[in-house]
Amino acid sequence: MSGKRRSRSLFNLFFTCFAGLLFFYSAYLFLSNLDQLFVDQAAVETREIIEVWGEDREIMNEFGGGFWKDAYFWKSLNLTFAITVLTTFIAAVLGIPAAYGLSRYKIPGKSFIDVLFSSLMVMPGSVIGICLIVMFNYGPLWKLQQALGFKFAHSIFPGMVIASLVLSFAFGMSAWKAAFDSVNPRFEQIARSLGSNRYRAFRTVTLPLAKSGIVAGIILAWTRAMAEFSAVLFFCGTFRELPPSRFSDLTKMLQMDQADWVSVAVWAQVEFGNVEYGFALAFVLVLVGGISVYAMHRIGAKGYVW
Repeated sequence: MSGKRRSRSLFNLFFTCFAGLLFFYSAYLFLSNLDQLFVDQAAVETREIIEVWGEDREIMNEFGGGFWKDAYFWKSLNLTFAITVLTTFIAAVLGIPAAYGLSRYKIPGKSFIDVLFSSLMVMPGSVIGICLIVMFNYGPLWKLQQALGFKFAHSIFPGMVIASLVLSFAFGMSAWKAAFDSVNPRFEQIARSLGSNRYRAFRTVTLPLAKSGIVAGIILAWTRAMAEFSAVLFFCGTFRELPPSRFSDLTKMLQMDQADWVSVAVWAQVEFGNVEYGFALAFVLVLVGGISVYAMHRIGAKGYVW
């Protein structure tokens, strides 16, 4: 074997082992927690001496805290899906045209806008939540809410939409801008030189070429919104313990009353001592995230995510 082939074999072996290590570490991260879904005798005995769980105690002693039998789980899932769809729709309506403009036109402060959205992506959700609290509880936005007789913070609509939109928009925007940047502007110029107007050139040339990236951005925005935790918790809090009179008839009709964002529900259940329930909800989020990434791979958007 020549020295060049030996070096190539060692190079391939190194990266194969490295990739295998990452895979097994990722798999172990989740598989090592599967036993948390099973209720052990110590948890049963603990619940027997604590009165706070009341009549729900028997259900909680089942696999995964009996989460599938609890109306709170289904209401929380319903709430999270509905708000996530609405958030993603708003992010796409605002973000796709903005990404196209940033990709194609010379806009004053363009570099600053790029840095701003990139910074949002690496910012903790708790910081976003605190900033939203200050922004909506002081100054002109607070006066506007007083005039309207409505408070955005600690509300389902529009509080959760606002809290989940910030990072969802930033992640979607990065994918949409990268999708438009990958399309050579000369293709549009050629289409326009052949008689197409600006809209027709965009619709027939740029949009089809950027399609996979746009769809990947929508899925990224949807996934990021669904996984939001800190911003929703800081800006909206939890709703399970609130009395039914606190919710509107519309919220009750939509089966979203006394429910929480799923990631917030994970924290709440673990905090209340129902660990099995919390882990079950966490695995639901893992499943949703895995399906989303698989969908991106299926549409050929691997370049925007692993």
